[in-house]
Amino acid sequence: MVALVVYAWVASPYIVGNDNAEFSTLGAVGGIAHPSGYPGYVLWLRAMSWIPGESAAHTAALATVVLAVIQLLVPHAACRAWGARPIVATLAVAVYAAAPLVVRYSTEAEAFAGNQFVVALVLWLAAERGPLRGNRRAFVLGLVAGLGMTNHLTCTLIAPVGIVGVVRAAREHPGRRALPIVAAGAGWLVGMLPYLYLFVAPENLLAWPNPTTTSELLDIMLRRTYGGAFGFSGTGDPVPVAAQLAELAAMLARSWLWLLVPVGLAALASRIARPTHEPRAGWIALAASWLLAGPLLATRFDVATEEFGLHIVHRFHLLPILLLVIPVAVGLTWISDRVAAASDGKLPRAAVFQIAVHLGFLALLAVSLPDVGRYRTAAMEYMARNTLRSMPPNAVIMAAAVDELDVGIRYLQLTRGERPDVLFFRWRDAVVPWYRKKFEPHGLVLAPGTAYSATAVIDRFHADGRPVFVYWGESELRQTYPSYTFGVLVRLLPRGGTPPPIAEVFMLNREMFEHFDLSYPLPGKSDQFATWVHRKYVGTWARLAEALQAAGLRAEAATAIELARALNPVP
Repeated sequence: MVALVVYAWVASPYIVGNDNAEFSTLGAVGGIAHPSGYPGYVLWLRAMSWIPGESAAHTAALATVVLAVIQLLVPHAACRAWGARPIVATLAVAVYAAAPLVVRYSTEAEAFAGNQFVVALVLWLAAERGPLRGNRRAFVLGLVAGLGMTNHLTCTLIAPVGIVGVVRAAREHPGRRALPIVAAGAGWLVGMLPYLYLFVAPENLLAWPNPTTTSELLDIMLRRTYGGAFGFSGTGDPVPVAAQLAELAAMLARSWLWLLVPVGLAALASRIARPTHEPRAGWIALAASWLLAGPLLATRFDVATEEFGLHIVHRFHLLPILLLVIPVAVGLTWISDRVAAASDGKLPRAAVFQIAVHLGFLALLAVSLPDVGRYRTAAMEYMARNTLRSMPPNAVIMAAAVDELDVGIRYLQLTRGERPDVLFFRWRDAVVPWYRKKFEPHGLVLAPGTAYSATAVIDRFHADGRPVFVYWGESELRQTYPSYTFGVLVRLLPRGGTPPPIAEVFMLNREMFEHFDLSYPLPGKSDQFATWVHRKYVGTWARLAEALQAAGLRAEAATAIELARALNPVP
């Protein structure tokens, strides 16, 4: 109940990242998320869309809070089933629930809270002292595994524990031992049924296309677009393994208060050597799952452990953090037993200890919330809104790939109905038939045989009299078309056009920024999306300052430099 109140209080009322914007939008209007489709989580958001919130993002965040709080009950039961005392299980779960990374992804629309729930259920159901036996244990384990895969594929990394549970169920069955295995398979098939949603999900400009064949469905499920089920950025660029492991170790240490990580690992090794409560096979499976979900998965990351890359890798640290909750609780139980024996059982009463645990939970949250607040700002949503509202009628924004403006503008258009006349188009995806087809009703109809290049698309929109905007980084397009700075974008004029004088461009942007909403704390230099947004703002004024200086407009250049400094992320 304490976690419910605190989590609901800090639930994000605005979008704070790309996936978060996507899930918030699809939770409100329906549709297929990027591969693996995440139908289990999207359907949960759709079912919870009745929750009153300040915005679609807030409603989706509160729906995630509900899932996260229910999840906290399960590892507590799992700790007890694996041999921890109830009161110590409360302590371990409290430390876990107050970790900054756990608080962050429990209070915004992301699929990871559901993934933690599924993994905790497997840990509980598979335990020797779990709540079910025989066919029931096997069927429910299969059901949870299937539902988990419709939510997030990394739940499969707990497979060693799940397999032990199914084998255990087979041994518990009084008759034919094959029946529990069949029951587990049947449960898995039932759990996978949410994937049928992909065939009937509503289509919109944000949603992935509906599959029409089994092959297309498998493409989505297995994330073939991103290099496979455990692909990340899709680039395959090598990143030093040592850096990834160091980042994982730092996050584990921070989440478990540094001292509790060695307690958990020591308890895990001790139980493998001398098992109690749970047979040795269970402890070995738990250790194998932790290695798979932690150090081994970290070696697969192909994003740098800095700035924006940390947004990607940190989310996958949640699972190894959770998998330590049982060994930490068991280790603390062993320590408490030794302390009780040394003090002749003279320990504080259980009620006193419970109060102390809850006060400690609140204290840990007080320490975690500022860290969460670094990333939980309105910067991304406000940039999308500022840009959208500054656009001329029927404008087209073009980018090479998915970014915060793409999903941010879609969120505002689909959930709030803001500026539906403005179109955001990823020009590199013009060669993809399904993506191109989505935009045919919006005027993108190229003549047969036309090369699906950025210039062909731009010329098509210019021919229709639509203003076209791109990012400054599109240097080839800026060299092809006359252009000038327009907010965080660059306006491309039709071939042969003449850009306005730099002094006029300066005044245009200054007036534009005066109307931008920047009413949130200035981000730091490594605050992920918020920092990313402000670097775009700073880039606008830095470029204008350089152009003004070259034109001899020193006073205007000095003003542009000051504006850049005011928007620059703080150290």
